[in-house]
Amino acid sequence: MDKNILESDVLIIGGGPAGSIAAASLAQKGYSVNIIEKVAFPRFVIGESLLPRCSDLLFKNGMLEAVAAQGYMVKHGAAFERNGVFEKYDFSENIGQEYGSTYQVKREEFDHILLKEAVRYGAKLYEETEVTSYDVDSVTATAKDKDGNELVFRAKFAIDASGYGRVFPKLLGLDEPSELRTRDAIFTRLTGDTRPTDGTDGYIYIYIHGNNDAWIWTIPFSDGVTSVGIVCTDEYFNSYNMDNEQFWNTIIEATPEASKRFKNSKKIAPVGKIDGYSANVSAMHGKNFCMVGNATEFLDPVFSSGVTLALESGDRAAMLIDKQLRGETVDWAEEYVGYMMKGINVFREFVNAWYDGRLHDIFFHPQKKNLIKRSISSLLGGYVWDDKNLFVRNHDTAINATLSMLPKNNKANK
Repeated sequence: MDKNILESDVLIIGGGPAGSIAAASLAQKGYSVNIIEKVAFPRFVIGESLLPRCSDLLFKNGMLEAVAAQGYMVKHGAAFERNGVFEKYDFSENIGQEYGSTYQVKREEFDHILLKEAVRYGAKLYEETEVTSYDVDSVTATAKDKDGNELVFRAKFAIDASGYGRVFPKLLGLDEPSELRTRDAIFTRLTGDTRPTDGTDGYIYIYIHGNNDAWIWTIPFSDGVTSVGIVCTDEYFNSYNMDNEQFWNTIIEATPEASKRFKNSKKIAPVGKIDGYSANVSAMHGKNFCMVGNATEFLDPVFSSGVTLALESGDRAAMLIDKQLRGETVDWAEEYVGYMMKGINVFREFVNAWYDGRLHDIFFHPQKKNLIKRSISSLLGGYVWDDKNLFVRNHDTAINATLSMLPKNNKANK
């Protein structure tokens, strides 16, 4: 062993949820794990609303207890508003899943907890260390720490969990445009919003602005702070010719139900903006490496799928790496890519149907059957691999088929 090389069984680039859950899983199985993280935690990131499926995965990997101990706002469901009409989905009214609730979390806290759990289980962490090159054949990454020192990491297998940093897509030429239309997120945090008093105060609320021109997320935290963001196309944002704060104020004031909720609120953070967040890759795995979480594909924040897909991919990758390192054959195309794409494609279909309006007509239809509502609740809970769900089993046709069955003379409010 070269004393100048930091060796491990598995090298993980990125300490976000995907990297942390993979590290915790592998460390508990007895593997040596090195984590390289570019920044020091805690660090700010949006995407604060979890899904019940996250609880399954955190419990499986011995991390749920640490999360539950934080006293986070419990999220029992999701509410959607259009033209003054609210449609609410209770996650417990699903089609048989174990978890019917989850949490609203400040990601700087949540991500840090998961990373500390990975370290507690035995992973070694190198923070403020940036990967500068990667050699596929030798599974070797070269990096620089905050003092400019060069570090060399070698492993039997590598995971890119770098999120928006997209280390392997950039270094290995795997970046690819997303099929989804480019959209922006304009967001802030505030206090003093008027929360619901009907038991849905912990729900994520989504307000539809105008003629589906934009939508507004509302994520409440247990300390009284609320995350509020606006999602729209680049073209729509630019059409206002305003700065971030002016645009945020204008859209909120022009959306009646949102305006009422935030009338007496006060911003406690500058209004930020993320441009064109959707991303994709040409390959999710290669010779002794794979990519997890946002390093692969990020769809859209509308159904809060980001952390769920991150945890799912990290957990799945760890399971298959364990299998491979024990000498078993792994079909990464089928067992990893095929599995992950099944869930991603279900979410993608819902995202597309959200923006073209078809999903609105189902969500707000007054005569949809209970099974349809339970199936939607299950999917909104992140259970996008459950073939009992018609929206999973027939993801490419179920939405149109459902619309065709709904009475035409009782259309949802327009």
